[in-house]
Amino acid sequence: MSLSLDSLDDDSLLGVFSALTVPSVLNLRQTCRRLLVFSSQRIVWQNIGSSQILQQGIPFSKKPLSSFSVRDLEDRVRRAYHLGQAWKAPSISFRASDFAASRGGPIQDIYFIPGYDQRWLITVSQGIWSMITLWDRRNLKQVTSWTPKNAVFSALAVNTSEDCEAALAVSLHRYDSVVVEILAIAFTTPDSQPEFECIARLDTLRQPIAMCESLLALSDDESETVIWNWKTQEYAVLQSPVDADLWRNQCTQVVFAYKTILVVRARSVHAFAEPKLAPHPNTCVHHPYAQGTFGWVDGIFVSVPPPSPEDPTGIKGRHLSILVRTKNDDPWSSTFKIQLWTLSPMSMSSSYDTTVDGPYYNFPPSMTTEIVTPRRGALRCNDMVLGPYGTAVWVQPEDFSVAGLISSNVHLQNMPVPLSHETLIAAAFPGLLNTQDDPQVKASWKNYGENWTCLDYDEERGCIALGSTNGAVTILEI
Repeated sequence: MSLSLDSLDDDSLLGVFSALTVPSVLNLRQTCRRLLVFSSQRIVWQNIGSSQILQQGIPFSKKPLSSFSVRDLEDRVRRAYHLGQAWKAPSISFRASDFAASRGGPIQDIYFIPGYDQRWLITVSQGIWSMITLWDRRNLKQVTSWTPKNAVFSALAVNTSEDCEAALAVSLHRYDSVVVEILAIAFTTPDSQPEFECIARLDTLRQPIAMCESLLALSDDESETVIWNWKTQEYAVLQSPVDADLWRNQCTQVVFAYKTILVVRARSVHAFAEPKLAPHPNTCVHHPYAQGTFGWVDGIFVSVPPPSPEDPTGIKGRHLSILVRTKNDDPWSSTFKIQLWTLSPMSMSSSYDTTVDGPYYNFPPSMTTEIVTPRRGALRCNDMVLGPYGTAVWVQPEDFSVAGLISSNVHLQNMPVPLSHETLIAAAFPGLLNTQDDPQVKASWKNYGENWTCLDYDEERGCIALGSTNGAVTILEI
């Protein structure tokens, strides 16, 4: 006697669906109404999301699977499965789209906004005054803009939390004052278009560097970083040592890691034990428990790995990944290196885990692997992003050496000059998405337009945004 799938009881059918890939589930649900209804249940997509997405190290939201609606969960799991298959393939193809975000002026910064159903993208441009523009990622249409009168932006930080009312912090320079404002993306009515709304401000000369929930990290250009809770008005001061050998060691990134705050500067990384915040004037000054330097580099980016299925709360310390773009002081060198370094947590006993003054990570970090790439040209966009799941993007400059000594001067009009273009590189470092021992360059995209000025990368959605000198924005989707 033969059995058909639609004759199985629900428990047995759930076991079958849990063992199927996403394409097989989508094919199977088309065979009969019962399988269509059954495959639309939350438990089916939670099981698939856990076994085929989270446990396989495929980029996904930090929020628990149970927090999404059934429809949203299915959409996210299906998209993540497609993204994982793309990264595991030998190469990746991009779907490209372009739009004009500024009238002739350059795009100074570009950011994806976490949360808000992953809908928003912002650009920062400057005419007479600075402007932040909010774009809908689905149709690339402008939603709203924000231009404070008589002010120029000097820095901006986007909140990495998906559920906080504060979306970003921006430093405004006016003729007689400098202030940092906390902005929310607010809806006056459920059916209205969103607008930027200031919900807090702080008079300070320090620049906003990073934002996580209600915590904002602000830093000067030398040694001091302030952690400010804009809701409770509590502070802590992180004082980095001043090294005369590290010229122009300005702060570029602040990372909120496990019981540690990493202050990343242009030439060094300082690790501070997680400080206790206090209202002014009871604010304490904290000093790093460790520091490291990478020498003369073009950029440093620190990434915190995602929570593991075995430890979804992220209580235990994890390895931190540090992406470094080296700078070669040899003018005749034709290469530069993208290096991946690892900062390992100390082995912690249960008693040690409860201490409050650290240290929590072993310094110095160790180099894991590197990519040697050609470089002979100037680089205007030195942004690079390393995602929590080990994928990274950066811009490789155009190769000026292609033309050699050939000039574009009118006297040599008849001499053909070879063209070179800056290129976006997407790579996967060794891990679950790349089972090789070496990093793999999965995709490249040549820029045939004006030079890029900035980029951002949404690893969860497999989406890259690039701003250019002529105000155009290019969106590349995997």
